[in-house]
Amino acid sequence: MKVENKLKNINAGMIISVLIPLFLYWIVLILKIPYSFSRYFSIYSVGLFLLVLLLYYFSFRMPDDYRVPTGLGLTMLLFGLALSYKWTSGYSDNGLIGGLLPYKDAKNYYFGANLILNSLPLADAVNSTWRPLFPGFLSTLLLITGQNLKIALALLVGLTGWACYLAARQIHDSFGAVSASLFGTLLFFYAQPFIGFTLSEMAGLLFGSFAFLLLWRAAGNLKLFDLVLGLIVLMAAVSARAGAFLIFPLLIIWAGWAFRRTERFSIKAAGIATFTILAGYLFVNTLYPRLFGIPAGSAFGNFSWEVYGQIHGGTGWHSAIEDLGTTNTAIVYRAAFQFFIKHPFSLLLGAAKSYRDFFLPGPYTIFAFSFMHPGDWPNLLLWILIIFLLGWGLVRVFKKLQVSHAGLIVAGFIGILLSIPFLPPIDGGGRFYASTMPFLFILPAVALDRIREWTQQNRNTDRQEQNLVFFPHYGSIILLAFMLIVPVSVYYLQNHPQPAAAVCPDKQNSFAIRANPDSYIDIISQGTRNCGSTPDICLSDFKKKVTENNDDDFYQELLSLTQQSQTVTRIIPTVNLLDANFHYFVVADPGLLLGPAGQIVSGCAAQIRTRNQSIYQIESLLPPGQ
Repeated sequence: MKVENKLKNINAGMIISVLIPLFLYWIVLILKIPYSFSRYFSIYSVGLFLLVLLLYYFSFRMPDDYRVPTGLGLTMLLFGLALSYKWTSGYSDNGLIGGLLPYKDAKNYYFGANLILNSLPLADAVNSTWRPLFPGFLSTLLLITGQNLKIALALLVGLTGWACYLAARQIHDSFGAVSASLFGTLLFFYAQPFIGFTLSEMAGLLFGSFAFLLLWRAAGNLKLFDLVLGLIVLMAAVSARAGAFLIFPLLIIWAGWAFRRTERFSIKAAGIATFTILAGYLFVNTLYPRLFGIPAGSAFGNFSWEVYGQIHGGTGWHSAIEDLGTTNTAIVYRAAFQFFIKHPFSLLLGAAKSYRDFFLPGPYTIFAFSFMHPGDWPNLLLWILIIFLLGWGLVRVFKKLQVSHAGLIVAGFIGILLSIPFLPPIDGGGRFYASTMPFLFILPAVALDRIREWTQQNRNTDRQEQNLVFFPHYGSIILLAFMLIVPVSVYYLQNHPQPAAAVCPDKQNSFAIRANPDSYIDIISQGTRNCGSTPDICLSDFKKKVTENNDDDFYQELLSLTQQSQTVTRIIPTVNLLDANFHYFVVADPGLLLGPAGQIVSGCAAQIRTRNQSIYQIESLLPPGQ
């Protein structure tokens, strides 16, 4: 009955106010906006930070009927322009090739998603073996888009933008336009470097924003449903992008205190929170991996490298491989323990370095977007301002600690603070904290509020706003199904393809791949055909839009192969269904691969080895159906 009443309250104006921003988002992606313009929205600058902050403020100050379409529209425009730049520029770096194709860590998650869709185990999929939740979620996005990588990425980015706006919207309802503007701005600039990549940080921020919103609502309405759902979503977020797990013990304490009503402490609420967290952890990090054929002990397998680096005084994860010459988890843990016995205080040095890197200016700070250029004083001033606001916000919430919202903020901050030594910024900067960033960014936002009276619901909202906050419940449940249920169903219900292997000449390998739409890039020589947006990339853009790959032998080999062609060269990252290995396939005549979406294409290819990757240059193809 309650659900029916909520659905009746969703009027035409409400629907239109949400559809217009979504329509704007897809228009931005469809249009070939010159990357000379869109690049300004894909790279941090103080000017852009101030502009976004000002635009958010104006959107939150709009009259009630225009507040949602302008605020959500601004968010979708920002996320859309940042993604558009990747697609139109042919951008390449250590996680992306040609603006679309996953590379290195991003490639491994895409690898895992492809294995799931083909009912193949994830036992040797590297990052997907350590953290299978994001590959599972990505496989669902690929499934509902017909395995179209381009549209799947657009959905991932759009959903993350929507979640960030909903979280900022809730802060507006509690603290007003100024606080919500800073909160929304910080979330966008945190997400900005990850837009367009198949990286788990986007899923972490997406689920983390929903979790924050649900727990914020639970602090206000004291409903156990919001508490339980929020904790489940947060567990999925922190497990998808391994992060600040120590936030959970603090949230258990907070739940018992916030839901105490007339008691000193609610054992019931704390017990429910504890059970939810333990059950959620066991399912997503123990049972879920086993369902995809991942052996026991593989979850967070690379954590051993971080432990080794910390115990050695904060030398970074790479020191384990350099010192020991192995990635074997058991060997790394054993060596780390032996060193700790001899040098126990070295761990304290590693922890101290982590706190220094987290808070102080430098390449690893959590506010790295505000300190990109050490010699640039505007960036330094902005960093000083944000750190000051964070500290002042912390002082203010401690003064209001009797209010459940303040307790939630403090619990989140302490949980993150305690996790820092186990998530050393030297190993990944702020990436580790993607799932809990809303719990940190709320502090500088709170510092800007006048904090009139911290009641359970600070402001009265109009009908449109009330309708909007119903979305997180349904959205969270759907997202959880996309991550936890759909991938498992596909993995077990879909038949594993068993294509025949081609008979190939010496020094060539047989292969069988699926020809999926917009899951490749065509590098097009000048004058051959129109180009300028993925998957059609101009050779001139592919050559010049490189940020980190000048010394990358894999990228240079791809560039050499494309320059040899006088027409079009297609690059396809996908799984060879014959041996379940991931390769980048290159073909000089893409027309040979034309056919129904998802069709299996077989043939022979010459393997080109590079230091870390493998290229299969297609030499011949079997006729369809053979």
